[in-house]
Amino acid sequence: MIDSFQELFKNLKTKREVRIVVAGGEDLESLKALKACYNLGFGEAILVGDKKEIEKSISLVGEDCFIQDIIEAENEADKARKAVEKAKEGGTLLKGKIKTANLLKAVLNKEWGLRTNSIISDVFVFEDRRENIPRLVLMSDGGVNIRPDVNTLISIINNAVVVAHKLGKEKPKVALLAAVETINPDMEETIKAGMIAKMNQRGQITGCIIDGPLALDNAVSEYAAQRKGIVSPVAGQADILIVPDIASGNIFGKALTYYAKLPVGHILVGTRVPVIIPSRADDSETKLNCIALSILCSM
Repeated sequence: MIDSFQELFKNLKTKREVRIVVAGGEDLESLKALKACYNLGFGEAILVGDKKEIEKSISLVGEDCFIQDIIEAENEADKARKAVEKAKEGGTLLKGKIKTANLLKAVLNKEWGLRTNSIISDVFVFEDRRENIPRLVLMSDGGVNIRPDVNTLISIINNAVVVAHKLGKEKPKVALLAAVETINPDMEETIKAGMIAKMNQRGQITGCIIDGPLALDNAVSEYAAQRKGIVSPVAGQADILIVPDIASGNIFGKALTYYAKLPVGHILVGTRVPVIIPSRADDSETKLNCIALSILCSM
């Protein structure tokens, strides 16, 4: 089982190199991450964008050994389409210097994009460092689905379970988060959680163990669960945290990044190839973590 990003890097060194296609290859932080990825031995880049601007950014990085090819593109729409078409040939897709909306429009194009019949969701991964030995915990969805209904939540869970299985978690424990650990008719998220947990118990959702609703403390702290008298196979041991809406997931993820300062990464799942849509504020270290996750999920 992979329990840290450093372990993930070591694991990927034993695999074949994977191509990372960058829509907007002019982005300096992306190039720094790609250089680190190449030096660690598990990826090389195809850059799509303004060739002159890309070459300027490469000069700031200091070397170009990590670059397999540069593809000229006239504008953002051209960048997006050429990057998507190249990614379809194999590898992963990374957002560089391009607006998220323009890249997603190409990714979701019904005729030549990367969409499938699956719901697309963002899977966020962070290192839980509360114990002496860190472990990777997943959270979803703080990036795509605004207020998911029950069916969408099930798809979000299934996408996260795919990533957990790739990390070696054979039967991940999934906590459906809410403000309380009891079903309250006035709190819709607790009703959804109770339904999904029961569906899992009856074999309608497989590959994981689900319980909820659970408050965050009960999901991640055995002490808190014991103090509250919660008996559950998930409480205090959650591998995957499912948030009720995009706002709570976005706030949670950024709190882990900026206050807790934990190593994090995230990818879009549900597309034909893994897609990385980093925040404009993400540094090269976070982008490297994202790239490593995407490569793992592409194999």
